[in-house]
Amino acid sequence: MARTMARQGMDGTVTKRPHWLAYLATSATALALTPAFAAEAGDGPVKLEVDGKASAAVGVSDGEGRADADIEIAVKGSTVLGSGLELGAVVEGRLDGQQPNQIYGGGRYSSMLIGGPRGIAPLTSDAYLQGAYAYARGGFGQVIVGRDHGVGRTFAVTAPTIFQSVNVNDWRTDLSGLNDVHTVNDFSGYSTKLTYMPPANFLGGALGGLQLGVSYSPSLAHCGEDLCSPEDRLMIAPDGQLLGDASRWDDVVEAAMYYQKKVGGRDGLLLGLGASYVSANEDARVLTEAYDDYRAYALGLNLGFRGLTVGGSVKTTNSGLANLDEDGYLAFDAGITFKTGEDKGDWGVMLGYGQAEANVAAPPNPVSPTVFRDTQTAQAGVTYFVGRGITVGAAAQYVESQKPATAGGPEEAATVVIESSIKF
Repeated sequence: MARTMARQGMDGTVTKRPHWLAYLATSATALALTPAFAAEAGDGPVKLEVDGKASAAVGVSDGEGRADADIEIAVKGSTVLGSGLELGAVVEGRLDGQQPNQIYGGGRYSSMLIGGPRGIAPLTSDAYLQGAYAYARGGFGQVIVGRDHGVGRTFAVTAPTIFQSVNVNDWRTDLSGLNDVHTVNDFSGYSTKLTYMPPANFLGGALGGLQLGVSYSPSLAHCGEDLCSPEDRLMIAPDGQLLGDASRWDDVVEAAMYYQKKVGGRDGLLLGLGASYVSANEDARVLTEAYDDYRAYALGLNLGFRGLTVGGSVKTTNSGLANLDEDGYLAFDAGITFKTGEDKGDWGVMLGYGQAEANVAAPPNPVSPTVFRDTQTAQAGVTYFVGRGITVGAAAQYVESQKPATAGGPEEAATVVIESSIKF
């Protein structure tokens, strides 16, 4: 199942006023670490774990040689108390040259970067501290406090893939520089937040495979130093007005669910369904009606039978813009994969397609014409398992991007890439 389960993250810029949740996150981390390194008599031992993943991609896109690397590592410390309560803390680091400093409102290239931060680091650094959070897990479920991604990403379901970084959707590597398809509902990024997830299967019966979650972030990163501009700077704002240093989106609420069901016995059809809703209050603090409260909806479905998986996802959002029918961002993806297994000597194949429509209404005049960006992405590829968690693969990808002449006009790119990846 192409279910996104990337673990917890972090804020990147310093807000102009402190929030109670930031203090709570710091206190909770300290409280979690205290029993982890000084467990009381009768409590379980301290357990330290290190895991991560890395990928490297080398290829040719539109006749030019290009390369990219991505590394993510997490260190976790935890202990189980005599009561059965598990307490822990996690710190994550990441190296990624293609992740903007703040998360995009809709598409990565087409929308303003008004979401949560990627992590903590200098603006020009490719290496950053992605996450730091504390958690408590027990019969009540799980509570997470700190700099972390929200449940919109935790329970996301997208089209299946066999690659770690090169994909039609939610990619870590885009050698073409054109792929604007993104259906994961992760607007809050790695901001400081509080997350609660009830115990898995807590409803039992027909709904036994249902998991639920909710996340709350008091405030996202501000727009200082022109941070909220789109990554390729097609526009600054729908009406040409800059967002000031104090501009931000606050009170971010995420609600998400994931449902998994096996139909037809042990070797039957496996169904995975994910859905999420994200909202945030606009606090642009500029004299314009171009901005609005942020709203986004996402839905994904996968069907798996033995080594075959088919599925797709869709996301729609107003991208934080005023409530006009033609505004916002709509994206979907669909794909099919087949894997013989995940051990040494196994292999996999995939076909995927994604499409996105980003529309930003502006006054229809020669100085400020309507800006839009429509993207189509198709990909085919094959991977070989060198060992457990280690793959080498090759993919061919084609991206077509339609834009008005004033924004650079139509572009397209054909890319051939080799990816090597490892999970540990």
